[in-house]
Amino acid sequence: MGKINILDAASANMIAAGEVVDRPSSALKELIENSIDANAKNITVDLTAGGNARIRVTDDGEGILREDLPKTLYRHATSKIRTGYDIDGVATLGFRGEALAAAAAVSRMEIVSKTSSESDGSRLTADETGVELYEAGCPDGTTVVINDLFYNVPARRKFMKKDSSEQAACLAVCERMALSNPGVSFTVFCDGVQKLRTPGDGSLYSALYAVYGAANAKTFMPVEYEQDGISVSGYVSRPESPRGTRGMQSFFVNGRYVKSRTVQAALEEAYRSYIPSGKFPAAALMITLDRMSVDVNVHPAKTEIKFADERKLFSAVYYAVRASLSPAGEVKAQSKELFENPSVSPHAARRPEERPTGFYDLGVFVRPQDLPAEREDAAPERKREVFTADIADSELGVLRKNNSPYVTVSTDEPTDEKAQKTFADIPEFRIIGESYDTFIFAELADRILIVDKHAAHERLLYERLRTGRRVAPQTLLFPVTVTLSPAEAQTLLANAAYLESFGFLVEEFGAGTVAVREIPSALKGVDGIAPMLERFARDITDGSSIPFEEKVDKALYTVACKAAVRAREKTSAEENEYLIANILKEKLGYCPHGRPFIKEIGKRELERYFDR
Repeated sequence: MGKINILDAASANMIAAGEVVDRPSSALKELIENSIDANAKNITVDLTAGGNARIRVTDDGEGILREDLPKTLYRHATSKIRTGYDIDGVATLGFRGEALAAAAAVSRMEIVSKTSSESDGSRLTADETGVELYEAGCPDGTTVVINDLFYNVPARRKFMKKDSSEQAACLAVCERMALSNPGVSFTVFCDGVQKLRTPGDGSLYSALYAVYGAANAKTFMPVEYEQDGISVSGYVSRPESPRGTRGMQSFFVNGRYVKSRTVQAALEEAYRSYIPSGKFPAAALMITLDRMSVDVNVHPAKTEIKFADERKLFSAVYYAVRASLSPAGEVKAQSKELFENPSVSPHAARRPEERPTGFYDLGVFVRPQDLPAEREDAAPERKREVFTADIADSELGVLRKNNSPYVTVSTDEPTDEKAQKTFADIPEFRIIGESYDTFIFAELADRILIVDKHAAHERLLYERLRTGRRVAPQTLLFPVTVTLSPAEAQTLLANAAYLESFGFLVEEFGAGTVAVREIPSALKGVDGIAPMLERFARDITDGSSIPFEEKVDKALYTVACKAAVRAREKTSAEENEYLIANILKEKLGYCPHGRPFIKEIGKRELERYFDR
């Protein structure tokens, strides 16, 4: 007698059910997805004992015809597709036809449903005694009740978590469904107590407000971006409101909640220089792309999906978030090809013999009184070159610091109106001191600021480098040589024009060696130049999965850190004023490594120290 047995349908269904329904929250997810696919506008969820005892989902969707009700208990019975080829580009959340059959195999189930074309509804029950179908009076829509989940699978029931844990998992499912479907009103009860209610007005912010509460909703800012046919929208948390966990990160692809390491990595990479290490952003991101470029038939739960081009997805999400985080509100997406073949014109302006020091080396800030409108000693107007000797950061088109031995004037005549627009959003402040030549103290109307000047200056320089603003170079009397592998040297030289835009002039200097003849003027020495270029060349040559933009950012971090004013380095009161004004203007609070550089002490808090 053979050893291989063919299982009966009931046993096969019970085993297969473990892949689709492994706990109350997975059963609830399948029921809600069915309601959404039925075009429901109102969904009510009622849980008892965390869903272990009962799960009840009621909707006002299209309903199920009486003749179709018994079919719902068969595996692979579905109204969503006709053949396996229909899975490509499927628009519905469900399509396998496994959910109800799986749930019925491990519970006592009841379905009550009515379509608009029927005069009476139908009631179907399925349990250990069999399946029965009755007529029933009910409104249009469907109600599914799952009682005693895993009553017939003691081994599985033994591993169920306590009711409170299962309830939390079910609530998380409802929250994600509410966020991905803001046009559907969700009402959730747990043991008779209402836990969630969303308005269903179509606004994602309204859903966020209902799910996360008023206090958390106020910390979100909108995202709206499109790149390479990929649309990214939704909300992300402000940098000053990071979370201790990833619990408030939700990603949706074509309306489906997914767990994606690619999207998560892009989100957190975008925040890397905005929040401290160990903290995480909150996000609700809606990603829309061609359905044919996504494979959702990877896992029974359909939360893990495959993308045809994950690099494009990463780039779209990364730049979408950076565009919202950027002080200017806009980040230009750049591809690897752009970096390898940059169209950068060589600078042509003559370099002056003297140059200012401190924060002005990279044009950190320009004050309204520095405008040349009434200056008698202003230099005659001349056409600005593609690259100016002092700084290409003069987007306002104004003169440099008054005591500078040279000036740069744009062809656009500056006006008081431009200056007023630029500085209108900077609150009034005054510098009240500096301690240890490291921390600047500034007084505002309602608070005191304490600023780490090195970290603050580093962040400002990084922002200017990252946004593509040209940096003034200085010629080295003795070039710095960097020894690399032939492949690394070739890659570095291929990016020579790109490096020149940041103030580095590199040339070939024999096999596997490059010479650095110019460095950014703000760098106060050549220490660290060779290691920085070695790491940059190695990073962009190694072919790793790290995005090219991240490799570039690492190099920019190093340049900004080397160029920034040092702790315990003396700076003038005017330079300190420039620094504070600019971080207030651009609303920055973290260095490129994610460490905070500003501490605020409110006036009321200060008064409480002295019992006032």
